[in-house]
Amino acid sequence: MIMFRYFPGRMLCGGLFGMILAALAVVGIVLLIVALASRKNNIPASSAVQGAAPAAQDRFLAMLNEQRAASGMGLAEYEERRLVLEGGRADNHANTEIVSLKERYARGELPTSAYVEARNKLLGLG
Repeated sequence: MIMFRYFPGRMLCGGLFGMILAALAVVGIVLLIVALASRKNNIPASSAVQGAAPAAQDRFLAMLNEQRAASGMGLAEYEERRLVLEGGRADNHANTEIVSLKERYARGELPTSAYVEARNKLLGLG
């Protein structure tokens, strides 16, 4: 009998109206918990697709830095190559042809115009 005294339906005005309010309160709390949990574990689709891109991109930029230090590449050429490589962050790095093309460009084996033309051909952009 003591438990009935603390029943949420009885505490919220008693009777049928109190039971409805108690049920709504419980449903609201459960929905709030579910919404907060799903929000916490939500991973944006764009970052899931590009999971490997930052590591590969950093590798290309490291190669470019090494090339600049080894060959005395000018600042203007370095900045141009860095910006072009950073512009391709969304590329599919699982494609070996794209990766090898970017590596050759970072090592300075290709001029920018040849790189852009080959990249567009591989991606079907032109």
